[in-house]
Amino acid sequence: MTSVAEEPAARPLNVLVVGAGIGGLATALGLRKNGHYVTVCEQSVPATELGAAVILAPNAHGIIKRLGIDAEKDGAIIRQWHTEYTYSGKLLGRQDLNITAGLWQHSGILCRRYEIHNALKSAAVATEGAGPPVNLKMNSRVTKVIPETATLVFGDESTMAGDLVIGADGIKSIARHQLHDLKPFPSGKSAYRFLVDREKAANNPKLGDIIQRDGEFSIWYGADRRVWLYTTHFNRLLNFVCMHPDSLSETSTTNDTFGDPQNVHHNKSRMMEIFQDFDPRLVSLLDMAEPSSVRLWQLLDMDPPPIRQNGRLGLVGDAALPFLPHMGQGAACALEDAASITTLFGPGIRESDISERLKLYEECRKSRAEEIHSFSRLLGRDLEAGNEDAKLNRELMAKKFFPYIFGYDEFDHSAQKLREHEYGKTNALWSMPISFGPMPRLDQTLSGQGVDGATHISSTIKFKTSRTLLRNLLPSASVTFTSVGSVALASFTHTQYSNVGWLAGQSYNELAFYVHSTQGKEQTNGSFPGSAFLVVSFVDSADVLARGRENPGIPMVFCNFDTWSLGGQREIQALWNNIIICKMEFTDIEEVTEKEPVPDPAVLTHRYFPGLGAGAQPAADSIICLSRKGSNQPGATRRKTCAHSVLNVFGHSPQELPTLHRILEPLADLPILEIVDSYIIEGIGSPVFDQVRQL
Repeated sequence: MTSVAEEPAARPLNVLVVGAGIGGLATALGLRKNGHYVTVCEQSVPATELGAAVILAPNAHGIIKRLGIDAEKDGAIIRQWHTEYTYSGKLLGRQDLNITAGLWQHSGILCRRYEIHNALKSAAVATEGAGPPVNLKMNSRVTKVIPETATLVFGDESTMAGDLVIGADGIKSIARHQLHDLKPFPSGKSAYRFLVDREKAANNPKLGDIIQRDGEFSIWYGADRRVWLYTTHFNRLLNFVCMHPDSLSETSTTNDTFGDPQNVHHNKSRMMEIFQDFDPRLVSLLDMAEPSSVRLWQLLDMDPPPIRQNGRLGLVGDAALPFLPHMGQGAACALEDAASITTLFGPGIRESDISERLKLYEECRKSRAEEIHSFSRLLGRDLEAGNEDAKLNRELMAKKFFPYIFGYDEFDHSAQKLREHEYGKTNALWSMPISFGPMPRLDQTLSGQGVDGATHISSTIKFKTSRTLLRNLLPSASVTFTSVGSVALASFTHTQYSNVGWLAGQSYNELAFYVHSTQGKEQTNGSFPGSAFLVVSFVDSADVLARGRENPGIPMVFCNFDTWSLGGQREIQALWNNIIICKMEFTDIEEVTEKEPVPDPAVLTHRYFPGLGAGAQPAADSIICLSRKGSNQPGATRRKTCAHSVLNVFGHSPQELPTLHRILEPLADLPILEIVDSYIIEGIGSPVFDQVRQL
């Protein structure tokens, strides 16, 4: 008789990280917070991060904040201005970034590499905090990685084995060589980098206003060279990146120094020759550099590799794919890699899941990293028609690059990919709303078909939240946002219907969750602005449920409600089996005479019905548009506003909410960044969606 071996229980993993740069330490910190045992092997003594300063765009700043790093406390400053000049000093444009700051959930920051690196290192090895402290091993030069066994081989031929290896050993990665034969190559450009004391520079009368604005990032464009200048470290330092053709600085490369910074005695004098025809104000500022501080980097490139993982080895940062600096996204992509690894290797993972999760990591990161890599190459090309071509760079960045790059959160993206991956392992049926994955099928209905005499009280809280999390709740690529950014509007609306004719005069409650400023795409007519996407609706009537899911196809689930009003207060609780799942509170309620808010022109939702039989295609899978004729709009008789409102959604455990947990968990994760409106409307009629069409 044979017995079936039980799958080993989940346990903390023993993770080996090769390299203690920004990507390696961020990965180590995230895995530590998940409870894993992490050892970081760094060949230098002590572990340091090369480079003067770094730009962390909103997509990167959000990651370090979620890792618990307060960069502004350590000297990082918010990027407030973006200014561009021709090489001779003609102003091409200056943008006040404060105007568009509200588009992104996090600000862009300018900081010293050392400060970010040190903050990550300190948090990783600290004795306090979640998880076991990271073991940082200095002077540990790794010469080989064995992916199949997660084993490191060191320069003294000693070895160390673990469950998982993360290769974060930079542009000259040893770990990378275990996966493919691609190598970095000279891009044809090099860069001088150095810092200048801003207070000292301010005494130079030749500079005009080029260093007067705090948080300013400036670029001077030449045909084949350019200069970046930005403030950092509490606005006390000026950081310079002076890019130019290799041949002009005679950048040398040997097997030992390939990709390393070069600090030679003639760096400053050669730099001054290369940029002597630039804006005289800039030239005067360059001349203030201390000769010993001017370091020369050769800018290396690499073609996108076929893989970034194999066996028990995964690569992050420059080890996975080095970036040219022209998008300022090298460190950001390393942090996104770290966020993905942190999310996919959370608490409760089994050793048997490692290879599978690394493949999922590659799926999460490969295409986005390669897209940004391509953008960086494009923006770094020489200006073919002189400096006016810089205008094309600005247009590309504003219209395509910035929305794609900044309006993104890798924690949220990888979390959704992991959910979808886990969904694929279950035998549960997919049923509406499929944004939340497969779940037990529920009987369903038409919501709110009413006749004359019905009355309703609607209570709404509209708030700003994370657009990246809301994107995860839109179940089809056919539904998109009408604007860019990483902040969007959502709302919960509770409606209590009374004297509903088709329910024999009975009452029922509905709590609907909407994502605003969306649009649906039609094959023939292009985009249809729907304004509000109805993600899910909670109702307490089996009749309403049974009718509305089938036609027109509203995604509804069941719960109970408890509501009360007293004086200027109103409280609404949605419950399942006496467990509170959502609570809305309104205080200081006052009746007003102004018109009710303009209703959304239409509501979009997703109609989905599974097919019959194993492996069958869905019987229905489409976006539908719901709207009403003017005569069927529910009428408002009284409108009230409230000075204060509170909204709470509770996820609870799968054991407590066996049918609703997958819906409530992502809803509970939505941050309420700001409540923008809350109101109560009392009226007559119930909603009749008499215009329904499939997009």
